[in-house]
Amino acid sequence: MSEQLLAYVEKTSPIHRADALSKLLWVVIVVVATFQFQTTLPRVVLFFVLLFTALVIARVPLGTLWRVSPLIFGVAFLLGAFHYVVTKGITPLYQFGSHVVYREPLEAGGAYFFRLAIMVLASFLLIWTTDTYQLMVGLAYLGLPYRYAFAIFMALRYIPLIQREVEAVRAAHAIRGKAAQSPLKHRFRLWQRYLFTVIVNGLRKAENTAVAIEARGFGAYPERTYWKEFRWTRSGFLIIVSFTVFCVALIVWERVYL
Repeated sequence: MSEQLLAYVEKTSPIHRADALSKLLWVVIVVVATFQFQTTLPRVVLFFVLLFTALVIARVPLGTLWRVSPLIFGVAFLLGAFHYVVTKGITPLYQFGSHVVYREPLEAGGAYFFRLAIMVLASFLLIWTTDTYQLMVGLAYLGLPYRYAFAIFMALRYIPLIQREVEAVRAAHAIRGKAAQSPLKHRFRLWQRYLFTVIVNGLRKAENTAVAIEARGFGAYPERTYWKEFRWTRSGFLIIVSFTVFCVALIVWERVYL
């Protein structure tokens, strides 16, 4: 079975030791900063800082980043290409034969590309370095009703399970019919079967989960206790402070020097 790309990666890095709420606030800070930048260069810098954080500080395997790169860059590339095409150019930069590259479409396409890539990469970093149980306890600590916190926990918990289910169905079909070498029409029918099988198995798992929750009396009391209470961590505080200072410095640098 291949490695689960959308699941918690157990490591002993400073990012992993940080509490879940600090990392959630860190993602919010990064996303807000991307919308404050007015040019592409600060977004490029922030993106590569996030890559450095993932590979060096969080110790996420390079193979995991490589396998998830289509999710990071795929939609971002399409969004950037769309805005590059629809944005009207005024200032010419380069000319390749009869095609002229203008500054305005290039800035617009790069802005949307890196903005979405940064948000997706930061979200993946949260998934890779955060135990979903800790996130559930942290959300309940903030005052969110534990039923809703548990619903978020279950949604995040089912993501790797669904991915594993898709891979199992794909492997079963590949053994029986070599789906990777099938014509396009046949492969489309196979994907319809994948979808049907995954939905049916997902509904079965959801029903079993609902029965288990009801049997344990979940939701019978307005409050509940946890075997591991939430605590703010020093590493989480350092992550928030360091990225806040870094993002503010990037904004000031952009406003003054660019």
